[in-house]
Amino acid sequence: MSKNAFLRAISLFLGMLLCLASIPAAFAQIEDVEGSNSGRSNNLVNDKIIIHEINPSDNYLYLQQGENDSFTVSFKNNGKKALDIEPKVVAVPYSDRDFDESWITISPANVTVDPSAEQEFTIEVSIPEDADGGDYQTYIAFTDDVYSEGDPYPQYVNAMYLSISVPIFPKLELQTSFIDDTIEAGKEYEYTVKIKNVAAKNITINPEVNRYYSFDEFGLDYDEIEITAPSTLEPGQIADMVIRVPVPENATGTYNGYIEMDVNGNENAGYEPQLELYLTVLQQPTVPYVKTFSTRAADPITIEVSAYASGSNAWSRSPPKDEVPSFELNMKYNSSPVNMTLVKTKQSSNVNIAGDYFSSFSIEEGGIYQNSGSYYTETYTVPGAIGDWELEILPKNTGYFDYSITIGDSE
Repeated sequence: MSKNAFLRAISLFLGMLLCLASIPAAFAQIEDVEGSNSGRSNNLVNDKIIIHEINPSDNYLYLQQGENDSFTVSFKNNGKKALDIEPKVVAVPYSDRDFDESWITISPANVTVDPSAEQEFTIEVSIPEDADGGDYQTYIAFTDDVYSEGDPYPQYVNAMYLSISVPIFPKLELQTSFIDDTIEAGKEYEYTVKIKNVAAKNITINPEVNRYYSFDEFGLDYDEIEITAPSTLEPGQIADMVIRVPVPENATGTYNGYIEMDVNGNENAGYEPQLELYLTVLQQPTVPYVKTFSTRAADPITIEVSAYASGSNAWSRSPPKDEVPSFELNMKYNSSPVNMTLVKTKQSSNVNIAGDYFSSFSIEEGGIYQNSGSYYTETYTVPGAIGDWELEILPKNTGYFDYSITIGDSE
């Protein structure tokens, strides 16, 4: 055998001896960590930390305010020494919402667990009546072992994950969800809407106007809308929110926006109500509507004109109050003025039970019947004749109107 071959043989033999010597140490480590947490590695975190068995390794609960629930967790000591176990609530690193440890009771509070022994713990979770809704998460740590020492948000090695979903209920209730009104250019309007704290503790509000869109380049400026309301509401307190809307002389069109209540300084994620604003600016016309027609018989002519006045928000507005729609009518026959006789006026309205769209707390303080709108109708007659006619209608205090022309017996 050559010298080089002999040296290679000696090296191979020594390597085999080293491998055989390491096998008992490897088996010893595996023995130390048998029965690890579900989903965890079967390796030691380092040469001092042992992963013990926790079952279940996680749990998910749904509890409403004022409710409680309990469950059991078993801890198995996978080490070779007895452990003094004192479970505690610890934060989940970088969690958006930490659990209040006072909501959790663990029994036994401390106990000694022998090697290979298993101990059951009862975890009771109680949600206070005034708890904020949301998704809470925490760890229940059974040892102080952490993955990284000195980390400001340490992750505990021997811990179970607990998630609790608490329903989010609105903290604020509004008398109505919208203001839908026809307003007139050059006037100032004021609306009063009742608001109520329905939470179990004080809340803060900061109402602000936001715009959806506007059909006009110039006109109503949302920055000019003023809102007056208390900044803090106690539990059960009912207060007035006053919205003042100054309408410029040049305002036209329709304005859609909303009032964000900004409860407790939090951005609304759809849980808190907001007040919708639908405002249509009315410009009183100065030029009449003109309709021409011809008759082929000398029968009497009946003219009927109707206007609708929205009254859905008259309950919340002061001032100005609704003004009754009216008309200025003129007729000509073959270009000559004709006298018209007013023979009938009629007023009709739709009445809603306020419970259909009002919160119950506000109904108790006022009438339950609300006019959703009114129709005003005027009926005129004119002696008939064969020829050409011209009807002029100048409306006031209405956004639109209907008219009819009947030749002959109106019945």
